[in-house]
Amino acid sequence: MIFVDAREGVSGDMLLAAMLGLFEPEQRASAHERLALACRERMSEFHLMELEDGGEKGLGITYLDRSERAHGLSYVEATEALSEIDRELGSSGPLSARILALLFDAESKAHGLPKEEVHLHELGRTGALMNIAGIGLTASQLLRPAKDTVVCSTITTGKGTVVMSHGPSGVPAPAVRHLLEGLRHVPGTHPGERATPTGTAALRALVSSQSDDIPVSPGARSVGFGTKRFGGRLGRVVLHRI
Repeated sequence: MIFVDAREGVSGDMLLAAMLGLFEPEQRASAHERLALACRERMSEFHLMELEDGGEKGLGITYLDRSERAHGLSYVEATEALSEIDRELGSSGPLSARILALLFDAESKAHGLPKEEVHLHELGRTGALMNIAGIGLTASQLLRPAKDTVVCSTITTGKGTVVMSHGPSGVPAPAVRHLLEGLRHVPGTHPGERATPTGTAALRALVSSQSDDIPVSPGARSVGFGTKRFGGRLGRVVLHRI
């Protein structure tokens, strides 16, 4: 079992970093190499960094995108691009395809449009698709089919207002609110977006149940750091392997 502690939020890069943190060094190096190569093919750079914040050590991910692509992707375009990345990573892709479909379904409900008419601006950046494909890759190696389950804590979403590609939006954003249906979540004490669409869609695809009984002595533990600070702390998600 993998327990996801999302009490400080969840994003695609945080979750991918934490999942890579559960790998043995050789396995992590192999995944890192494949992710970096796929990024280079798209004029982007993938960086996996060891970080320490507040006395806690973990991993963080950054992307440096040198491509000129900045437009939003349709469902067909995003599906084709993600399938290509999955093939390059050597991943079968069912989980990443599920995450992508959940994202477009949520945006479809939020905008009152058919899924085929929705364009996601964040997917115009290489990092967003790489996070989805990377989560699919790492989950396929961490989880044994029909044997392992993923349990998640209550999710902290953040609160207030953020500026998105289509203007100011309340937190959680409309699409995230749809993704959170049926999942326990709280706004938390600090403003800002702590649960992103990609991170929430990934949990939606992975999680079978929720519990706030945080494992005391897991077999392995990893921290995935984000790039934003809330209350003086970097955002983070913690994984426990039971």
